[in-house]
Amino acid sequence: MRLVEGQLIHRRYRLDQRLAQGGMGEVWKGYDIELERPVAIKALRGDLPNEEAKLRRLRTEAHNSANLAHPNIAALFEYYEHDNIGFLIMEYVPNQSLAEIYKERAPLEATELLPILIQTARGLYVAHSHGVIHRDVKPANIMVSESGEVKITDFGVSYSTNQAQITQDGMVVGTAQYISPEQAQGEHATPQSDIYSLGVVAYEGLCGHRPFTGATPVDIAAAHVNDPVPPLPTTIDWQLREFVMTMLAKDPQDRPVNALVVSRTLAKIERRLLDQQTIQAAAMNNPDGTPTRTIASKPHRPLQFFSAADWAAKIMPETEQEQTRQQKPLSQTGDDVGSDTQSPREAQLMAQLEALETQAQEISQMGRNDDDHVNALAGVAPEDETPDESPSGSSDVSSGAPEIPSTPEITDLPDTPDAAETPTVPDAPETPDAPRVVIDNDLNNNESTERGVSR
Repeated sequence: MRLVEGQLIHRRYRLDQRLAQGGMGEVWKGYDIELERPVAIKALRGDLPNEEAKLRRLRTEAHNSANLAHPNIAALFEYYEHDNIGFLIMEYVPNQSLAEIYKERAPLEATELLPILIQTARGLYVAHSHGVIHRDVKPANIMVSESGEVKITDFGVSYSTNQAQITQDGMVVGTAQYISPEQAQGEHATPQSDIYSLGVVAYEGLCGHRPFTGATPVDIAAAHVNDPVPPLPTTIDWQLREFVMTMLAKDPQDRPVNALVVSRTLAKIERRLLDQQTIQAAAMNNPDGTPTRTIASKPHRPLQFFSAADWAAKIMPETEQEQTRQQKPLSQTGDDVGSDTQSPREAQLMAQLEALETQAQEISQMGRNDDDHVNALAGVAPEDETPDESPSGSSDVSSGAPEIPSTPEITDLPDTPDAAETPTVPDAPETPDAPRVVIDNDLNNNESTERGVSR
């Protein structure tokens, strides 16, 4: 079956443009007419010898990719077979490969290369966690977007620990320029094999060339096994140099434990290099050496609510609080309101308390005035006052009569009182409703007692 532009695959995917063609198959840019999105379609040629083995390998790639879901791994949407041709429907990544970036401007700055290596290591760690070994990590299988996002592609020769072996013992799988020493010797690949290949990618990005070259792929693979890795230039950061050389160790046991350690170590190196660049830029902008001002914000703390007393207790030491209480006790009358030892909140509370006390006194006074008014209308003297007494045997109470000073003790008066000593009191008109007080003199005790009240 020959694939042509515009052909519809699985009654859903349209072939729009051939992107690449190799010995085993083709890669097309397609379009999903149901979900209305671009896709990448990898098709295995049907006219190849040993067709069943090739088809089984494509199924393995589909199985290994379907179990991986990570932002740094190209997603697999569907696998489809028709007329002995297998189709992989994958996420379309319209970006440059790292191989194209190397061809344009290698070597790269460490701060530009490190984010790519960090993301690739994270994607590999997810694959390794699912038991999937890529076995062909190289710049051509690392896609980089304009914003710096990385996608690992092409798990065509990947190996899973929970599947049957599809390659013969001693068969070399991978690309010779990036193959690990154990893979070059026909041994089973491990997560450390992908770490070695990623180390070769890092070496090429920093130096602009691969660590080993040769006339044939066999010579290059043999160099990976036997020859020591040439040292990196001294212009590269020493910590980055040492770690890349650790990734390229011949013995897998001498390499980092897993890809997560690789990503974290490279991230620490990246942060340090970025800090150094910031310091150097500040020094260039300030050639006279004047110290620059650095502003740092404190960590966020949740908002706390507390009273004025809690705040005063928090900011004032306990010894000072005790001395303040002993030297300046708070007055009950409110004289200390507004003093230095009081907070604004305490002064406000004391002012409110004084206002409430004043209002209570006014209400109490108004109540007493009302009682006096009622008693006056009823003709009853207030409890806290003594009735006025007259010097004569009887006296009439009238609203129009002037007050006569009371005498605490009444004795026998002369028949003709002195006009200067005893003032003349005009007779007040009788009021029917006014009470009359009758006072009898007790001659034996010479005291005046009140006997009764008659109307």
